[in-house]
Amino acid sequence: MLRYLKSWIDQLRWQRLKPMEKLADMLLNHLDGILNYCRTKVPLGVVETVNGNIKALLRRGRGYRNLNYLLLKAQRLAATRTQLVAFQKAA
Repeated sequence: MLRYLKSWIDQLRWQRLKPMEKLADMLLNHLDGILNYCRTKVPLGVVETVNGNIKALLRRGRGYRNLNYLLLKAQRLAATRTQLVAFQKAA
């Protein structure tokens, strides 16, 4: 996959058109994310759910002084939701 993307990016740059060069630069900047998605295909619905939960956490908390504490709360929220889903499926 990496070889294919790199050859495609080279072809985009070979055309020497500004929009194509811009696309090639964008692909290079996001190459890690693209390859991660190809390795572990996480549905976008799951990602949107996590983002929504974090936004709700921010609204409910009305601001956090410390970024580490916010990340801890988000991890706790994700772990609690995961455990509840696991228990519901088992029942």
